[in-house]
Amino acid sequence: MKFIPLRSILLSSVCVFAMGAGSAFAGAFGLHEQSAEALGAAFAGVSAGAGGLSSMFWNPATLTQSPGIQTSTTLSAIVPYASDTYIASTLPGNGARPSPGAVLNTPVALPASYASYQVNDQLWAGISVNTPFGLSTKNAYGSAAGPWGLTTTIFTADITPELAYKINNWISVGVGLQIMYMEARETSAAVVVPASATPPVNVLKGNSWGVGFTAGVTLTPIEGTEIGLGYRSQVRQGLKGTVAGNTPFPGLIPFTAQVSAPITLPDTVNLGLRQRITPQFTLLAGIEWTNWSRVQSLSVTSTAVATPVPLPAGTLLYFQNLAYRDGWMYSLGGEYKWDQNLTLRAGAAYEVSPITNTNRDVRLLDSDRIWLSLGASYKVSSKLKLDVSYAHIFYASGTIAIPAAAAPGLPFSYNGSISAHGDVISVGLTYRWDEPKGAVVAKY
Repeated sequence: MKFIPLRSILLSSVCVFAMGAGSAFAGAFGLHEQSAEALGAAFAGVSAGAGGLSSMFWNPATLTQSPGIQTSTTLSAIVPYASDTYIASTLPGNGARPSPGAVLNTPVALPASYASYQVNDQLWAGISVNTPFGLSTKNAYGSAAGPWGLTTTIFTADITPELAYKINNWISVGVGLQIMYMEARETSAAVVVPASATPPVNVLKGNSWGVGFTAGVTLTPIEGTEIGLGYRSQVRQGLKGTVAGNTPFPGLIPFTAQVSAPITLPDTVNLGLRQRITPQFTLLAGIEWTNWSRVQSLSVTSTAVATPVPLPAGTLLYFQNLAYRDGWMYSLGGEYKWDQNLTLRAGAAYEVSPITNTNRDVRLLDSDRIWLSLGASYKVSSKLKLDVSYAHIFYASGTIAIPAAAAPGLPFSYNGSISAHGDVISVGLTYRWDEPKGAVVAKY
């Protein structure tokens, strides 16, 4: 017996695991929000230490800038607004659905934690726990976009132990091991005609573990100048899970299948600069490159015989040409030391998204954007520091043009237009647990 691809027998049952940017404020489903201190300057100079202890996320060599025993915790509230306005579709009756448009508006809270220990004058050890990739979006149930996607949840937890070594007063190096867990869940509406009928929901979910590394270097060529270069490697995730849904033809037949959907999360390079201009003011700058072009396609394959649909293991259920381009972020900011306890920050950034009008999906309302940020640090005591930051993100408008037989395998087209903006509020606490042994000597 010959079995045919998903688009012919399951149609919209399988959706893409790794799609969307409704509440992911970085290219595609990446997340920048790892530091309250760094957010205040739009992440400018973060790999040179502008994020304090949390800079170790971008560059492990910055650990050598945190003396003694320290911990830092950041909590970011991400409040997005992203709307998809329905224009047209070849799905019969789609324009008559109860909610022809869709609003992806799911606020989320994102934590990040860091710890460092100075072993001696040259060696530091640290560990961080972050969510470098994530997503939470929700289309209106019954919307015209429903067959292409209802809800999307992507969660990652990255545990990274790190070591840093101070070679001399002007160069430090660092390395770390990324241990990343990934979990994804997506739902979509089965194709139902007439459009007035209540569509059943298809569910795809899976999880996996992946391993990568991080490395970096900081340079102090002259007094008052700090340069940092950090690298976070790709992490390959072999997502495995299940799809449970309904075949739309002939009739709605419930089925389940074991599936796999491997995906390689991109590597990142971040170059940062901290330049003291006056004793009070420091200029910050940064460039970040994310290798999203590594993510060109996604395939979902059955790993066991589906029931009751007789789909054998090894069948390619779904394939999509994602065609991501590389992401870039250019940031410029500054910090002003108001007095011994208060430091003020501001910054702006321009980010080039891996998503364009040619590869945008209803789950992925992503586009180029501008960041504007403000922040402040206040030393509550000699050991405790409080960071508060705010950023507003302006997204460029764009369109959705999904051709027939594209994601998720539907023989119908969908067209829409998008608009988006968002806000991020971050609060962080940094605490030094040991007693300083004499005065701390700054690099500049």
